[in-house]
Amino acid sequence: MSDVLQQAMYTFATTSDLARQLTVFCAAWLVFVLAAAWLLAVVLRRDSISISLLARLAALVILSFLLAKVLNHVISDPRPYLVEHLTPFAPVSRDNGFPSDHTLMAAAFTASFWWIDRRLIIPFALGMLLVMLGRLGIGAHHTLDVIGSVGIVAFVTLLISLIPLPPQWSRSLLASRTARGLPSSHRA
Repeated sequence: MSDVLQQAMYTFATTSDLARQLTVFCAAWLVFVLAAAWLLAVVLRRDSISISLLARLAALVILSFLLAKVLNHVISDPRPYLVEHLTPFAPVSRDNGFPSDHTLMAAAFTASFWWIDRRLIIPFALGMLLVMLGRLGIGAHHTLDVIGSVGIVAFVTLLISLIPLPPQWSRSLLASRTARGLPSSHRA
């Protein structure tokens, strides 16, 4: 199997020490930067956190993870460094490469902004793309693995978006807590 994109990214990583370091950062560490940025974005938007949002986020994470685990047993795609006898540029497991867990997490962070703040989808999508390219570049995954992860999260996000939730779940949890803590004469 010839994976042109994976081979191009691996070749890019071999061009210089800086290219290798950048590839390793994107493959191994950028997902943690995205996680921290996601937490910051949620904290800054804490007034909009509702039961509806929490339910959708929980469903997104749980269903994406479960679907990924099921498909991991259905689709067999040995990792490129094993098939092509390459030296990976970062520690990589020897298990099935499909799907990419790092990409799955980055895609879930990105998709969650559909419900949190859609303006942040593009910057997180760019971060997700860099994670995908990094995973290809270190020899951990084929293009099928990273695209499959994005497809899993996109499918789950669409499915969750179609499920109607009770309207009362849309009220802000923080606003409700604040209103309950005020004397009745101060409530609007």
